[in-house]
Amino acid sequence: MTTDTPIVDFKNRTFLLQLGLVPVIMIAMSLNGTFPSTERIAAAFIFAFFWTANGRAFLIEFAPFLMLLVAYKQARNFADDFSRTEINVENLIAWERSLFGGTLPGVVVQEQLWDRWYTPALDLITNTLYLSHFLSPLVLAVFLWQRARRLYWSYAVGLVVLSYVAFAVYVLFPAAPPWWATMYGYLPDDPIVLDHFAVSADTVAKGANPVAAMPSLHAAYPTYIALVAIAVWGRKALPVVLLPLGVVFATVYLGHHYIIDALAGALLSLAAFLLIYLPLDRWIGARRPVTTSIPAEQRHRAQPRA
Repeated sequence: MTTDTPIVDFKNRTFLLQLGLVPVIMIAMSLNGTFPSTERIAAAFIFAFFWTANGRAFLIEFAPFLMLLVAYKQARNFADDFSRTEINVENLIAWERSLFGGTLPGVVVQEQLWDRWYTPALDLITNTLYLSHFLSPLVLAVFLWQRARRLYWSYAVGLVVLSYVAFAVYVLFPAAPPWWATMYGYLPDDPIVLDHFAVSADTVAKGANPVAAMPSLHAAYPTYIALVAIAVWGRKALPVVLLPLGVVFATVYLGHHYIIDALAGALLSLAAFLLIYLPLDRWIGARRPVTTSIPAEQRHRAQPRA
């Protein structure tokens, strides 16, 4: 489905201001030394939208999905505790090399782009893209909720299913990222490190589950966002393709993922789009037409006087 409606409804300034408040809160947290975790992003999101009737209406409908996503993030942290298989390390390195003629793209990127005059700018851009991982799906949820509830529900269900399928893969196939392989001696001649990431490698390694690299949800989420946006807004949404490309570059540049992790994430998002979003959108659409969401304040003003 494509329409002439712009991707962002600039007429609804209140909603846009609320949405813009979320990154402001996250930046304030970062400057205060607080890492913007999934739970804190969710809390900032709730705080930003709680203050208006329209924002609260959105939060009520999005609350079940927000809770499921936060629960997924918590479960992901312990996926390796449920797994009874060995961590996949050397096979991932071999697959990456076979795909790129014996080289590791992460090594090439870090060697060529680090310690240059533009590296500080790249560090800022890539860290921002990487840390926007959980926020960007919520942003599209806001726009779809404004545009049409049918699209919103289809998108939200697909996003949750995508997340939990990834969790199942993490249990069945624990996969080490390139920085982990370097830290534990699997890449002595071709190190890929986290030196330019906002958080130190030691801190990341002490995280609950550092071996949940494939599929990369940092690639899956923005790819799913781009697919849905293009399906809804057509060619107007084509620039959104830059989001998954930028995030994937950030994961390689910072040392978090192999390209094969990103490819697996992109394939997972494509499956969620084709098997969940599109069929559900058609199923809902067959039972009720797409109706544009009208903010509560506008509905009140539109009611005829007695």
